[in-house]
Amino acid sequence: MMNIEAVLIGLLSTTHTPEQAEHAARTVLRDHAHQLAEQQRKHFIPRPQGKSADYVRGLDDGLDAAADLIDPEVQR
Repeated sequence: MMNIEAVLIGLLSTTHTPEQAEHAARTVLRDHAHQLAEQQRKHFIPRPQGKSADYVRGLDDGLDAAADLIDPEVQR
């Protein structure tokens, strides 16, 4: 897993052309968003007592859809 803080410190401590800075910023933000989405996807939603597997499947689908909104890998 990438340490976003260390990457940003490294990027901000060196000289870049505007194009290099833009590319680096987009790459770091895209990778970080993907990591956040993966963390959400790994989150477990417990099934409330008395609820069916369809209920949990619906929650899982909603969680996946929410993660997809921030995941640039899915948006391509």
